[in-house]
Amino acid sequence: MHEDAPKIALAAPSWPARVLFIESRSAPGHPVDSFETHGFEIHGCRDAIGALLAAGSAEPAAIVAPTDMVNVDFLSFIEAMVAGSDVPVIVGLATHENATDLAYEAIARGARSILALPCRAEQLIAAVRACGIRMEPSARTLKVGELILDPQAFKVTIGDAIVSLTPREFLLVQCLMQASPRVVRVEELARALATYDEGSIAATRVLVTRVRKKFETAAPESSHLLETVRSIGYRINDG
Repeated sequence: MHEDAPKIALAAPSWPARVLFIESRSAPGHPVDSFETHGFEIHGCRDAIGALLAAGSAEPAAIVAPTDMVNVDFLSFIEAMVAGSDVPVIVGLATHENATDLAYEAIARGARSILALPCRAEQLIAAVRACGIRMEPSARTLKVGELILDPQAFKVTIGDAIVSLTPREFLLVQCLMQASPRVVRVEELARALATYDEGSIAATRVLVTRVRKKFETAAPESSHLLETVRSIGYRINDG
């Protein structure tokens, strides 16, 4: 890769985060377990060339590169990824001769962690997290009934209707949806919104009223969505 070529930067966190898994002789397929509950999804690549191409378009959180990859020299691949991308590379340690030497040389050249192949689901998750990748639930699209909140697009919809919210209103809805069906005490909401104000309970109550009006403006039948539980707090209903 040319030294003046721009690096592939890490994109904003998405849910679930994509992990590219390069298939090889030691790992002819990629793990089929469901990782979405951990905030990850696995995308298999047949070879290193496919992974290089995908790194620029799939916005991966990490790439697993086996020491016995085919068609491309392993250490050349590591150097190309480190030089041209901020995406962390996890070395997939195969069982062939000199695999361990290659793995440690890859670490010396910028790879982030080592994973023995073939691997179990929990081992892959641990290797990804060892790269410093933590997928928080705040990145996940939320759905309660017809109310949908997409933090990546900064978008809230009720059915087909878009609800236009300020960042402070958006955070309030996100807090309530994450807690649903639990009732959220007004004091808890005020603390969560302290990023935008002094954490005033009175200001939080006013904000809830404003959000409820915006819900009803966007979808007149949605008055039931944001419920006030007298003397306690608020919750988002799904019915």
